Amino acid sequence: MALRTILDRFEKAQLQDIGDILGSDLPSRLRKSQMLDKLCGYIKEEPGRWMSHLMERDIRLLKDLVHAGPERVRYMDYADYPSIVEVSGIVEYDDSDENFHKVWISREIYEIVSPEIDSVFGRMERSGQYEFEKISLGYLNLYGILSTESFLDVVFAWYEKHKDKDFRSLEEMITRSPLIKLCRYENEWGDNMVSPSIDDVPLVFEMRKEHKVKRGVKHFSLADVDEAGAGAPYFIVGMRTPEGMALDELYKRLGYSGFSLVKAEHDTWIEAQYLDAPNPVLFDAIFYAPRAGEVPQSAWEGYCKIVCDYADSIPKWCLRGRSANETGECLCDRDSWKLADIAPKGLEETPAEEYPSWKMPEPTVSSGFGAIDSDFPIGFSIPHVAADDPCPCGSGLRYCRCHGKYLS
Repeated sequence: MALRTILDRFEKAQLQDIGDILGSDLPSRLRKSQMLDKLCGYIKEEPGRWMSHLMERDIRLLKDLVHAGPERVRYMDYADYPSIVEVSGIVEYDDSDENFHKVWISREIYEIVSPEIDSVFGRMERSGQYEFEKISLGYLNLYGILSTESFLDVVFAWYEKHKDKDFRSLEEMITRSPLIKLCRYENEWGDNMVSPSIDDVPLVFEMRKEHKVKRGVKHFSLADVDEAGAGAPYFIVGMRTPEGMALDELYKRLGYSGFSLVKAEHDTWIEAQYLDAPNPVLFDAIFYAPRAGEVPQSAWEGYCKIVCDYADSIPKWCLRGRSANETGECLCDRDSWKLADIAPKGLEETPAEEYPSWKMPEPTVSSGFGAIDSDFPIGFSIPHVAADDPCPCGSGLRYCRCHGKYLS
C-alpha cells in the first residue's frame, strides 16, 4: 500500500505526533493535505534523518524486514506494546490471525530505507543513543512509574558516573529520543515517566495508594538497570538472582527454550507486578508448559512456590521499585491460596495418575434462542464484561487482569 494512502488514515493531530517523533515539524496551521505532502516528502527524501529518531527496537525491526525483502511477511508474537514504525504506518501489519502478528514493508519503503539503514544503525549505536534508551527503559521497568524530575535525576546520575561529563550530548539524546515523548504521562498525579510495559497506569497509581509505600527512590545497580532495559519489547527482570535462576531452570525443565523461554519469563515478570493473591495467570507458564503433562502430582506445589519466590523477589511497580520481600507482602507467606485456586478455571480434572491433566467440559445446549448444533464453536459469543467487573471465569480477578487481558 502506498505511503500516502496509509498516512491519510490519520487525523491532523496524529500526523503532527508522527512528525514530531520522526523529527519533522508539522505546523498546526497547515491543512491536512499539506501535512501529508510535507510528511511524505520528509520520509522519502531524508530517510537517514528520520531513522536516526527511531528507538533501537524499531530500527532493528525495520532492519530485519529490509534484509528479508519487500513484501515478505514475518510472523511475530504479539508484544505488550506496538512499535513506532508500525503505529506510524511505515511498517505494515495484519492482526487477523490471533496466533501471529504479521509484519512486512512495502516495496516503496524498502527502496527508501534499504540504502541507508545499516549505516544509520551503526552510527546511532556508536553515538550512545541506544545505550541511553536501554538504561532509561531499565529504570522505568524497575520503578514502573517515576516522576519526570526523578527520572531525569537518575539518568543524569548514571551519565555522570559512567560517561564523560559532556551533558550537552545527554541533553541531545533526551531531546532526540522518542522514548521520552512516548513514556511521558501527565494527569492528576503529576508529570511522570511510565514504563511502556504498563497497560493500566491508573491501576498502578491506585495500588500504590492502597499499599501506602513511602516515597523515595530505591537505588539499583547498573547491572540491574542494564538487565531490565535489554531485549525490548520482551523485558526480563531479576533473572540473575537465586530466585530468577531457579525460575529459569524450572522453565527449561518444563520444555521452554529460545524465544518461548524469553516470552514465558517476560510474562511471569509482568504478572508478578500485581499483589492480588491468588493470581492464576501468574502460574500459566507452568500449567501450559510444553512438558506440563510429564509433571507428577507431587511436584506442582513446589513449582508454584518457585514462581512465588521469584514474584516476591523482584521490584514491583506498585511498591515503587521495592520487592514484596522488602515490604513484607509476600505471596508465599499467605495461606489464602491453594493449588486448586490457581489451577486453570473452567476445566475438569481427569482421573489420571499425573496431576493436573485437564480436559474441557462437555458443551451445553443453549436454551435462550433454540438449540445450538453440537459442533458450534464454544466461546464464539461472549457477553460484554466491563474492565473492572469480576472475570466470568470465576478467578476472582478483575476482567482486565484475567481473560480480558487477552481479548483486548
